Amino acid sequence: MKRASSWIRQARATTPGRFRLWSLVLTALLVALSVLGALVASNVSGATGRIRENTGPALVATQLVTASLAEADAAATAAFLSGAQEDPEQRRLYEQALARAFQYTEEVSARIGADPGAHRSLQELSVLMSRYAGLVEAGRASNRAGVAGAATYLLEAVDLLATEVTTKASTLIAASEARLERDEATRAGGVALARAAGIAVLLLLLVAQVSLLRRTRRIINPGLALATVLLLVAVAWTATVMSRSEARFERGRRDGYESIALTAQVASTAYKARADETVALIGNDRSRQARADSAASLLIAGPVTPAMVASVRAGDDPAGTGLFDQVVRGADTARERAAAAELLVRWQRYRDTVASLRSAASPEQARTLAVGPASSTFNGFNFTLESVLGDNRTQFLDALDGSAGALRGLTAITLALPLLAALGVLFGYQTRINEYR
Repeated sequence: MKRASSWIRQARATTPGRFRLWSLVLTALLVALSVLGALVASNVSGATGRIRENTGPALVATQLVTASLAEADAAATAAFLSGAQEDPEQRRLYEQALARAFQYTEEVSARIGADPGAHRSLQELSVLMSRYAGLVEAGRASNRAGVAGAATYLLEAVDLLATEVTTKASTLIAASEARLERDEATRAGGVALARAAGIAVLLLLLVAQVSLLRRTRRIINPGLALATVLLLVAVAWTATVMSRSEARFERGRRDGYESIALTAQVASTAYKARADETVALIGNDRSRQARADSAASLLIAGPVTPAMVASVRAGDDPAGTGLFDQVVRGADTARERAAAAELLVRWQRYRDTVASLRSAASPEQARTLAVGPASSTFNGFNFTLESVLGDNRTQFLDALDGSAGALRGLTAITLALPLLAALGVLFGYQTRINEYR
């Protein structure tokens, strides 16, 4: 320690010695900046990769579990209403929707990593889904055998889905969203520090060149000028890349995931209205019709008019209320506006068949309408909804790919350019030191 202090005092006594100190300090800072930048860049790239490969797809799949279960429930009740022989189309829709729900849970399980709490919630959800499927099958078998009280099984299945299954799915969604927030926080870790350190070293390089200018009367020192340019490029390029990656990520969250969450909410609400409507027929329970109306009002208050649809297609705000209005407000392209308008049209067709069903002359006629026109119009609404969900999912995952792609080469650049700048500093000062020999 004493020898080092003595060497520093001796070096400060001469101009070449001071140049040597400047070169060593700046070189050390640039090497440290290179290591810091590479570590931060690696962290950012790694976190973004995790979001793209695991967290993002898992979050989307978790949302789609709820939508698929709600679709399965609507089809199951419609199949039950169709009688002992049951409608094969509704049965097919139920089996496909339930299979998708289990497929999405498997995708979530494969992507959530070492998260014991999430795996436990997912396992509990799978058990509840199996119980739900068992109740539906028990109701189906009893219905086909003509056993009295067959509807009890289906009503238990509906209640299980509306309470325990929905609650557990919501818990899983909340856990997935929290995991995304953690990955986002990790992604931003150290970025501000590295940026501030880069700017500080850049300023020191400028100070060093001014000092050299005063002592040597040389306007430009090639080595230090090169080092400054390299570091400036590294700082500017890194800031640009990070900004581009962040913008793509936020666009994906806003236009993709938030739209998925909203569309999944629309799906769950619509399927709840449908299930309540059909269960009202099974149990002859008018209170379920009131619940169906309440769910429908969450989507939109009042009927969908041609003027409203035209307004949506034109990109104007129809000034409506409910979840459909949020979908319309979030549609910022002609394609999305057309999809939102089609959702409104399809939903109104279904609600018109519901009105016909309720005014039917007999229970038999009401069941015929429920299995025929009501199922057909709701399936049309569901097809449009699935198309929207698919577009949202693609948009979100593509944005994550773009965010990760924007960071390609970031680690190499943040490591290499400051090291090259350090060599420029050593060369620049050594050139001036040599002039004193």
